[in-house]
Amino acid sequence: MSAGKQIVVGTDGSPHAASAVTWAAGEAHRLGMPLRIVTVFEQWADVRPHDAEVHTEQEERAMGVLADAKKAAQAQHPDLEVEAVLRVGDAVEELTHQSIGAHLVVTGSRGRGGFAGMVLGSTSRSLTIASGAPLVIVPEQGAGSGPVVVGVDGSEQSDRALAFAAAQAHSRGVALKPVRVVTEPPWFGPVETYGSWLEGIVVEAENDLEKQVGPIRTQYPDLQVHRTVMRGHPADALREAGKDASMLVVGSRGRSTARSMLLGSISHGVLHHAPCPVAVLA
Repeated sequence: MSAGKQIVVGTDGSPHAASAVTWAAGEAHRLGMPLRIVTVFEQWADVRPHDAEVHTEQEERAMGVLADAKKAAQAQHPDLEVEAVLRVGDAVEELTHQSIGAHLVVTGSRGRGGFAGMVLGSTSRSLTIASGAPLVIVPEQGAGSGPVVVGVDGSEQSDRALAFAAAQAHSRGVALKPVRVVTEPPWFGPVETYGSWLEGIVVEAENDLEKQVGPIRTQYPDLQVHRTVMRGHPADALREAGKDASMLVVGSRGRSTARSMLLGSISHGVLHHAPCPVAVLA
């Protein structure tokens, strides 16, 4: 494997993992980077034969998953440099280690679990915090060809997410769509004043969003930027904005509602029902 950054993808042989490998191979080819495919399995018991050359059934199946993934990646891009890595242990720990120095870490949104011990759904959620590189979680249906959508809230964390999303949009030749979500709070005042009060909040959000995207417009003068303020639940709004998107980018930490985008039930809603790959910046 050549020196320099690479794209790391985890696989357990599930259909979602296959989509992740396909997406990661395409991204590695697009960027001219090597691809490292990783399969992690948990050793159920000390059942290794005395002959070190003989593999357990667990190992044989894991090796088969890895070989199939490598074959699929190279069939898609014959000139792609691919390394296959088999590890025994905890999937989150192993992929966290593999993430150090990587350009991206890629997983599927759901997994098979079982022999590989790599239930990609729970592994992906844990990696949103632990990964040392941006994490991309790919749904089974893959990606659209539309803009790169990014959830922003004015925080330093969302500035990083915005910068990453802008670079992605620029390199892909698609538009950037920064989204600010306004959650409608309960109102206990006169009904006739609610509309104007909420409209004021939306206008303030639009002004804040324009200030946040200003440096991006300067850095990428040819990039189309379609800023959007949406009202509603953050996960629902981002899923709606992400329809046909090339990627949806969020930060794992943020301010107020944006902080909750990847925590608890909202995290589950974004990661498991997103219509496109979700990139999470820790």
